[in-house]
Amino acid sequence: MKTLLSYLGNLKEYLIFSALILISIILIFQNDNVQIRFLRVVAVNVIGVMQSGFSFIPNIFELERENKSLRESNLELSRELSRLKESKLENLRLNGMLEFKQRTNYRVATGKVIGKTLIQTRNNITIDIGEFDSVKIGMPVITDKGLVGKVVATSKNYSIAQILLNRDLKVSAKDQRSRVDGIISWDGEGKVLMKNVSKSADVKVGDVIITSEYSNVFPPGLPIGYATTDGTKDNLFKHIEIECFVDFETLEEVFVLKFLTDLERKELEKRFSEKAK
Repeated sequence: MKTLLSYLGNLKEYLIFSALILISIILIFQNDNVQIRFLRVVAVNVIGVMQSGFSFIPNIFELERENKSLRESNLELSRELSRLKESKLENLRLNGMLEFKQRTNYRVATGKVIGKTLIQTRNNITIDIGEFDSVKIGMPVITDKGLVGKVVATSKNYSIAQILLNRDLKVSAKDQRSRVDGIISWDGEGKVLMKNVSKSADVKVGDVIITSEYSNVFPPGLPIGYATTDGTKDNLFKHIEIECFVDFETLEEVFVLKFLTDLERKELEKRFSEKAK
């Protein structure tokens, strides 16, 4: 108690001064004469001007909170816009594939490309469908644009397919306009070529190239690409450059055609080849 009284004794001048100021303010506001009213008006105006002046000084902490909130909102809006764009593009692709699926005469399984190589001499893609979806080795892989390749390996839930950009894949093909036959293969250096085309064959730039009935792997009539050259004429055969209809860089969804090699035909051709040796 003595300590408290001693502390208050040390502050008594300040306490008395504060009490006197408080009493003075109360007396001023209770007084209603002209001079006091004038002083009150002046005081209010001065305080108002000071507040207006200080209002131009930004609250740094409040601005920082607002900026953070705006950045988070912009980030979320950007993500939502990206999701909407992706959904729109996927919807367009799937609509095109659905229309093709309804048009085609073959049973198909729809798969998504989950892996691919495009920089090797033997390029492949990995698809998220497999034996559980009735996918088998040898089945053609296509899109609504045209031929992609063929299945070369399967597991229960996944498949691997050779694509046209693979040196091991050879496709019997023909010119849709002139019916000239040839073999489609990749040169390993960026060019898809139609080979075994005679020097005098009628192939023009822009001609559409399709799979032929000579193939025992692919059904006839699948679009492959179009001729970008009429072929070199230095040799006995022409090598015609082909631009594929399928863009392998952006390939995301594919169909696996449930079409397999005709075993009877394959066996007959095998026996004939062996007899001819």
